[in-house]
Amino acid sequence: MAREFTEIAKIDRRIRDLTTWLEENAPNCGTEQKHLSEGSQERVYWHYGYMVALRDALRLLAGRESSSSGARGTADNSSLNSLV
Repeated sequence: MAREFTEIAKIDRRIRDLTTWLEENAPNCGTEQKHLSEGSQERVYWHYGYMVALRDALRLLAGRESSSSGARGTADNSSLNSLV
């Protein structure tokens, strides 16, 4: 159970870090919604970021499942580090 709270805290911290980064580097991102424009570069990057987030979430969940058998896996910060 403590591990679940740790994983939730990791995700929450990533959300806060990304929110801060977006506010500093793309303050109009939420209102412009350029990722909705078909064929735009923003749309490509949005989908890429979403794919990376899904991979991170899957790795995080796989780490939780494997922890019961003694193995330990964690999601890395590569997706966050590549933003800065």
